[in-house]
Amino acid sequence: MKPLDDRVAVITGAANGVGRGIAEVLAAEGAKVALADIDAAAAEALAAELTAAGRDALAVTTDVTDSGSVEAMAATVVAEWGRIDILAANAGIYPAAEIPEIDDEFLDRVLAINVKGTVHSIRACLPAMRERGYGRIVTISSGAGLDGGSEACAHYAASKGGVIALTKALAKEYVRDGVLVNVVAPRAVRTPMLGGMTDGMDELVPVGRIGEPDDVAAAVAFLCSAHASYVSGEVVVLNGGWW
Repeated sequence: MKPLDDRVAVITGAANGVGRGIAEVLAAEGAKVALADIDAAAAEALAAELTAAGRDALAVTTDVTDSGSVEAMAATVVAEWGRIDILAANAGIYPAAEIPEIDDEFLDRVLAINVKGTVHSIRACLPAMRERGYGRIVTISSGAGLDGGSEACAHYAASKGGVIALTKALAKEYVRDGVLVNVVAPRAVRTPMLGGMTDGMDELVPVGRIGEPDDVAAAVAFLCSAHASYVSGEVVVLNGGWW
């Protein structure tokens, strides 16, 4: 018996980086995983890999900035597997830029994916959880949402701070419906999104390395397990002691 046997999990931004790590770990823990990503080819490839390994995986092309697309994704998952137990709201972008360089279109895109995309995902999956009186929602923020982050990321820090506030508010609203809502806030994680920006960072971290997608995935898996049944509204910070 695995910790997440028969649970149905939706992971947004699941095709690459942290999202891929979350999908792989939740699947290994026994969950059926819906890979919601705008990159259809990458999501299908990961679904094929997981299926070949004996996991239950479904790729669903999803644009988290489009509420209709997210609603359709949730409906597809419920039609396929009958319910949604877990949501890992991971989809996000990190385009570095200083505030004077940012126009409205740039800012709107960051907020549309990082904040509105998280809202869209929760809003689409929450009804299926409340109907059954059980749900686990884990949002993915960032250490930048707590302390402002590094240079040229004020817009990103603002968006990820919003995710933390959103999570804490929803945890209060839905805990009596059996839905626990928490947030994981990693510092630097080695992913394609950050590319070479992580070069040379290992020596800055007390544990001797920056984070890996599996580090984030392990925290998400814990928050979705029976071991975390008394945890809601919390920010789990992953930074290797780097404050």
